[in-house]
Order: sequence, then structure tokens, then C-alpha cells
Amino acid sequence: MKEWFKKLITAIKGNEDFSDIKSSTLRSFINGDFLTKKFFQKQYGLLIMLAILAFIYVDNRYYCETQALKTIELKKKIQDVKYESLTISAQLMQISRQSNIQKLIKEKNIPLVESIKPPVIIETPDENTKKENNANSDKQ
Repeated sequence: MKEWFKKLITAIKGNEDFSDIKSSTLRSFINGDFLTKKFFQKQYGLLIMLAILAFIYVDNRYYCETQALKTIELKKKIQDVKYESLTISAQLMQISRQSNIQKLIKEKNIPLVESIKPPVIIETPDENTKKENNANSDKQ
């Protein structure tokens, strides 16, 4: 395996493109002259693909972060709406209690009197026949 690696290194060192890059200086890198070297000219497709992938990666990360923030905000809104609903239903229960209704009737001087008789269920003929049919079918 060492022989294979040594052959690869000698091939790279002997390569014209690699020696061209090796002679580059910091100044040529800052000026962008290194992009005109043969090695980079051969790799333009790869460099463009890497730039596109980097852009997609950054864009995807930004999109995921915004989606996560939206879900957190929506969860907070849902929690607030649940608490508001619970508060409203508790207030409704408080208002609809019989003692509170009697108090409101007295405060507004409405001439209503509480009934002494319990409520009576009124049955229609259709309901009676259904009950009788159900009772007959249960007996059989």
C-alpha cells in the first residue's frame, strides 16, 4: 500500500497543473490569478457545484430555522387560546348557576318566581310508539 501511495505522490508532484499551483503566491491568490491556472480551469464545474450546494445548504438551514420559530409561536398562541377558552367557560358556568340567575332577577326587579313543581317530561305519540317497539323487541 505504501508503494501505491508513493506512486500517487510522485504523479501529483510531476503533474504540470500541480507545479503551476505550487508556484502561486499569496498575492496571486488575493488578486484571483489562481483561478486562471490549468488545475482550477479543469475544476470549474466542481467549484460551481460546490458553490450551489453551499447556497442550498445555507438556504435550507434558514428555512428550517424560520419554520421552527413559527411552530414555537403557534404553540404559544394555541396555549393562550386554550387558557382564554377555559376562562370564558368558567365565567359562563359561574353566570349560569341557579343562585346567580336568581340574584340577577332580584337585582333587575323582574317579576319571576321559582317554580315549586318539578319539571314534567312531555312525550309525543311518536316517542311512545318507539319506546313500546323497543320494549317489545327486548322482551322477545
